[in-house]
Amino acid sequence: MPRWLAAGREVAPLNATPPALVICVKDLQQELKTRESFTAAFFFALLVQLVFSFAFDFQSLGLGFQDVGAGVLWITLTFSSILSLQNSFVIEREKNCLAALALCPCDPSSVFLGKFLANLIFVLAVQAFVLPISALFFGYDLAAVALPLSLVVVVNAAGFSALGTLFAAISVRTRRSELLLPLLLFPAATPVVIWGVKATRLCLAGRGLEAYEYLVGLSACFGAIFAVAGVLLFDYVLEE
Repeated sequence: MPRWLAAGREVAPLNATPPALVICVKDLQQELKTRESFTAAFFFALLVQLVFSFAFDFQSLGLGFQDVGAGVLWITLTFSSILSLQNSFVIEREKNCLAALALCPCDPSSVFLGKFLANLIFVLAVQAFVLPISALFFGYDLAAVALPLSLVVVVNAAGFSALGTLFAAISVRTRRSELLLPLLLFPAATPVVIWGVKATRLCLAGRGLEAYEYLVGLSACFGAIFAVAGVLLFDYVLEE
């Protein structure tokens, strides 16, 4: 039985809007007001793409972007995503609202799902800007691989966001949460990043979905496992 129900705090909903959606919209509205996370992530991604575009001369090396481009893309996507995940619970911590989240008259899993959806939307929004920029800097045909590449990015971003949301909630109460989150997240997220790099490389090389569908399936399973783990464990995370 959920902790809030066992404590006798069950209340009738004021409207039919799911609590997870309310929390997601609240976080997105907060970001639209400040644009702090998006601005930081966007300019970080832009800087990384710019550095790599000058660091590698693919033609002189006899390489195409499909040979090393997947690594460039996922370095950019992974590190820019960290910036949004770090701020996922920072507002609540700064305003001493973490206890309010714990006392929210809804199942704690709704808080996790709302945060997860907000993080996923934000990460995908940043990536939607990153991919055209990479096509501009590196000169590959994004339109030709837009649909399969979008599938790979969305599935892997979902797994990364699910794991990152859970670890962000765990690390937010620590004194060095900005440092602890990457230390926790990167080792655990290594499989999904590797699968994303391999699938992206095959996608950029023009291979069909059958060549990397197993990688997409593995990433989807990874995301589902940590989404379920977040739903089941978030009650204890909030209590701690």
